Amino acid sequence: MGDLRFKVPNAEGFDSRVWNTAYITGIEGIPWRCHHRLEGDQFSIGREIEESGKLNIVWPTSSVGNVCLSTTSLRISEEPYTLAVELARGTVNRLKSQTAEWQRAGLKLSDDFFPLAENSLSQFLHALTSVGDDLSQHSQAQQAIDLALQAAVSLCDTFSVQALEARRQSEGRLATLFGVRMQSELALASIGDALAAAFNLICVGADLGSVESSSGKRRFDAFDEQVAWANRENKKVCIGPLVNFRQGSLPQWMVLLNEGFDSVLQAACRHAQETVERYRGQTHIWNCAAGLNVPGEMDWSDEEVLRMAVSLIETVRRADERCPVLLTIDQPWSEYLRNDANGISPLHFADALIRADLGLSGLALELNFDSWPGGSFPRDPIEVNRLIDRWSMLGLPLMIILSSPTNSNLDSQHSGTPHPATPEQVRQVSAWQMASPQSGHIAPETIVRLLLSKPSVHAVIWNATSDQISGATEGAGLWDSEGKSKPLLANMAKFRKAYLH
Repeated sequence: MGDLRFKVPNAEGFDSRVWNTAYITGIEGIPWRCHHRLEGDQFSIGREIEESGKLNIVWPTSSVGNVCLSTTSLRISEEPYTLAVELARGTVNRLKSQTAEWQRAGLKLSDDFFPLAENSLSQFLHALTSVGDDLSQHSQAQQAIDLALQAAVSLCDTFSVQALEARRQSEGRLATLFGVRMQSELALASIGDALAAAFNLICVGADLGSVESSSGKRRFDAFDEQVAWANRENKKVCIGPLVNFRQGSLPQWMVLLNEGFDSVLQAACRHAQETVERYRGQTHIWNCAAGLNVPGEMDWSDEEVLRMAVSLIETVRRADERCPVLLTIDQPWSEYLRNDANGISPLHFADALIRADLGLSGLALELNFDSWPGGSFPRDPIEVNRLIDRWSMLGLPLMIILSSPTNSNLDSQHSGTPHPATPEQVRQVSAWQMASPQSGHIAPETIVRLLLSKPSVHAVIWNATSDQISGATEGAGLWDSEGKSKPLLANMAKFRKAYLH
């Protein structure tokens, strides 16, 4: 057993929660369960095996805020690495590799990209040669990271614009579905017109926990209204997840009574069948389940998790042989596995379901950026692109369910001296107090446009409608807590008008 050791000047200035985000991945990108320790200005992390690996950790930047970065593959060494330098090496390397790949495909780079990329490399080289001056080396490595991330955003914006234009010229208006998840408490009267202009798909929940809040009492009223409105507006409709297995989402009576697996299986399949029969002919996509691949409240074995997924897919397929059937994969970067040695990796879970030949029509990847715990760590657009390319290799169409904070005044949360964490700060990694000032964040439009440009992505769904309704994606709504629309909504309408049906 060996540990990777890193020097971190001024480590006490970091939010203490950042060290718990660290994990090591191997060649497949799947996290190992790790132990870690911070002693003074030295951070160490290790596994039960002594092999090289990549360190992944949420890191502060001035260009895009707190974001999960990774090193290149590092071997076990008695001599500690400098953490900022290794993160800079990994970030600059990813930028260079992605740039070269897209240039070979014919991408024309923008003028603002070159100075950012060149200055990033220059700062990284300065950091490599500043041995002996830890603070100076850390500062130069940090500047290399900031510049490389700015270049990454510029690169991905350029790629998505050119890729979308190329697709539009060859395909005409794209058939990609562009939607929003409707919260059950949502009143359509004041926002219906804006939704109709921006989206061609409406996602209606109707999950077991929302329909059956107490045993035997089932209410579909809100979902009936949303489905009827979507049909009147000639929108495509996706219903689901029919059963949400995430923490706090199953009916509380079911959890409190400690229902056994077979009892939950019967209730879940019964709800799925009744819901499909209720809305059959009014919907176009069924999303069977969410939260199965991540640790849940029921503490099921891997075999039981797979059995539940198979049973729900088969139930929906029997009830409606015509409409596509999907299943949601949570945290596709596998962050949850860093604390769970026996968990199911998302790719292996999806691959097992595909190989079973159940009639699964596609996969839904849930990317709730910056929502902690339970969501994905903030990622830069190059990492998002790499994730989509990796999952595209499974050969099924992808639906991306996306959210990230859409507040325009995130910086106000980071000014001043450190203060105790509030519940909102626990939910948003961007609100963690870190060592360097945070003056920027990745615009959601960058990620949305990138996803729309990928041929393997057949649908993009924004996962929160309004901040007036509390939920796991708090702060990510298209309307703020006072009911005022955010700029992202208008930009989504522009995307649809420019590229989509």
